[in-house]
Amino acid sequence: MTSDIKPPTQAEKGFQAKQLALALAKSLIFLFFGIYACHPLFAAFPALHPTAFAQFFTYLLWSLLLLWLVARFIEKRKLSDYGLGAKSLWDGLLEFYDGSLIGSLLVTSVTLILAAIGCYLPLAINSSCDLLALIPGLIAAALFEEILFRGYVLQTIERASNTKTAVIISSLLFGAAHLTNFHGSEPLLTQIASCTVLGLDAGLLFCAAYLLTRRLWMAAGLHAFWNIFEGPIFGTPVSGLYMGEPLIISSLDGPALLTGGSFGPEASIIELTICLLLAWAMWRKSQAKAQQKI
Repeated sequence: MTSDIKPPTQAEKGFQAKQLALALAKSLIFLFFGIYACHPLFAAFPALHPTAFAQFFTYLLWSLLLLWLVARFIEKRKLSDYGLGAKSLWDGLLEFYDGSLIGSLLVTSVTLILAAIGCYLPLAINSSCDLLALIPGLIAAALFEEILFRGYVLQTIERASNTKTAVIISSLLFGAAHLTNFHGSEPLLTQIASCTVLGLDAGLLFCAAYLLTRRLWMAAGLHAFWNIFEGPIFGTPVSGLYMGEPLIISSLDGPALLTGGSFGPEASIIELTICLLLAWAMWRKSQAKAQQKI
């Protein structure tokens, strides 16, 4: 039996490469405006960010506006085409809840493993921690990043190439965007390695969560509660940043390969391994769902 599928010609390969290059350029421009366009606004109106929540919420509103402008006037698409739809409000909330449960259990598992091998030591409960005040801002920050990377970048590159290429490129860009979290105290090679690992663990996992539902809500819940449990609850660095006074005052000490060093557990081989296994399981499930629809 012979196959009717022919390999792409050189002309077709060239066209595909141009489409991918254009999608990558559009993605980089969108990321630039999404991340940096608010900076002059904050400089001109300091009252816009008296708290982290106000700043994150401003970023979220800006990302929604930017996406709407691009969708409405340039790409002629609906916001639901970028993962912002849902069958109902309740379905969206349930997907967010599922993601939040996965994120909190994942980070708790990593922290317990670090504690079991002597790298993480809880010292005291911090009664002055205002955990509830931190949660809304971190949810807004997670939604902001999901709109940028899984909402626009992943899907723009996927339309121009294929899902695997889009997942790899968007994940690496997600990791690279966190290079600005360093302040020159770490060698450049360490910064690049940490952000590459972040792209491989968090980036691939958040992509897998999106692909499972083709909506952003599960990925956003996973992302938000990953950050909430890692920083404000367990007191470890989140992508190299400290999130104020945590609920659990702790010490993270040991080989950087295990702890992630100053970047935090996101650059740990322990978290990388767990995330890759979970991302693979989600990917398999999303592939099975896609086959059922055929």
